[in-house]
Amino acid sequence: MQIPFGEWLPDQPNHLKNGANIAKNVYHAKQSYKPVKSLVAYSSNDIGSICLGAGSFRDGSNNVFNFVATSSDIFQLTSGTFTSRKSGLTGDSTDYFTFTQFGNYVVVSNGIDAPQYYLMGTSTNFANLSTIATEGTPPVFRVSGVIRDFLVTGSQPNNTNRVQWSGINDIGTWTPGKLSADFQDLPGSGGQIVHITSGEVGYIFRQNQIIRMDFVGGSTIFRFSVISSNRGAVYGRTVTQNDRNIFFYSDDGFYQISGDTLIPIGAEKVNRHFDNDLNKAYTDRISAAVDPFNQLAIWSYVSKRSTDGSPDSLLIYNYVTQKWTYADEAASTIFTQFFGAYTVETMDVISQNLEDINISLDTDFWLGGQLYLGAINNNFKAAIFSGKPLDVEIETDELEVVPGKRIKIIGVRPIVDADTTVTIKTREKLSNTPVESIAGTTNASGLNPVRASGRYVRANVKVSAGTDWNHAQGIDIIASEAGTR
Repeated sequence: MQIPFGEWLPDQPNHLKNGANIAKNVYHAKQSYKPVKSLVAYSSNDIGSICLGAGSFRDGSNNVFNFVATSSDIFQLTSGTFTSRKSGLTGDSTDYFTFTQFGNYVVVSNGIDAPQYYLMGTSTNFANLSTIATEGTPPVFRVSGVIRDFLVTGSQPNNTNRVQWSGINDIGTWTPGKLSADFQDLPGSGGQIVHITSGEVGYIFRQNQIIRMDFVGGSTIFRFSVISSNRGAVYGRTVTQNDRNIFFYSDDGFYQISGDTLIPIGAEKVNRHFDNDLNKAYTDRISAAVDPFNQLAIWSYVSKRSTDGSPDSLLIYNYVTQKWTYADEAASTIFTQFFGAYTVETMDVISQNLEDINISLDTDFWLGGQLYLGAINNNFKAAIFSGKPLDVEIETDELEVVPGKRIKIIGVRPIVDADTTVTIKTREKLSNTPVESIAGTTNASGLNPVRASGRYVRANVKVSAGTDWNHAQGIDIIASEAGTR
């Protein structure tokens, strides 16, 4: 009897959920689970403390610039080395940074210190944004985005509901009325502004409200339209964007915005699981990013299993298949990253075995610019998810294979392209604690000999860390009816 692993649904009961009870260190593809790879650190030094924000950018000449921030410094990552480009910042460990690209400028802010700028290809260090202001003074702000041709900022220290934008195509102009620069205080009880998305239109996330911002020109300049009057983003770094698709965590779960429509992607799937697993003392350490190649939205967070408050878990959503999984991997910050030009020392980031690299050394690939899911690991070094697969555990839902009768299992054939270890968990009634069998490993014929009997049955499949594999689809149980009890 073949049983597919199915969708991971931790918010549903283990019995008859028609989906996997466990889906660890994998992500969901169209017809299978695929492995999550381990983080490979590649920087020669570290940033010294927890990362509070990161950004990856390319200038007009396709040169890559990667920046990360701690509470005291903004670092540039070049050829695997961190160099401080701004020191002496005064925020604390909860004051996260926003990185925004405006043309060849990178603008950085934390809502405490004066906002900073870096002109890619020209600057050596970050400098106060006010030093290039020609009309007015840039405000201190926590978050920013680029909507059409404006740098749009939000959440000022004494006006956390204020949106203020620069002159059109000019981050040196801040005087209201000059080049369409202006500001707007958002009414209502939506709370402080925690995130602003970029694009032809923008979305302003308050704690309990989402507002669409459209450029209309004339004396109006921008039109503000409330698309959600009582739902926002609880924490600013829980918002991540892939073109017009935006993913975020609200106080009632995970959502996606697609064409102004709010889609509850976590309801009855993972919302309760995440709420129970999250260590709420460290909600400021949640970070979100998109893995564009694999079509994944990912949240890194501190679980209740973390012993020191370091992020130790990933919650993963495939926005094409609309299925969730999770991973036990530690990253203080995750972000979509352009990888810079490769050196001999950083070639093994692509593969931990250089003999497996099938890219000719005379191609433009090694000039850099490829997009990866990047991270700063909990040792505060730069890393990407390019190592060997992590250890995997997938468990089927619990079935009554023959309705009203017990069964006897003598073996399981995993539908997985790797050798596995399998156990069977059984119980006679739903109020019992499942009993787990002795593990069976894959033999020469592809069978895992394992013996168990019971009324309610689930199979647990594991793949060892470092094993190369591609697809895990389900199991084939070899069983017969057993006697009644």
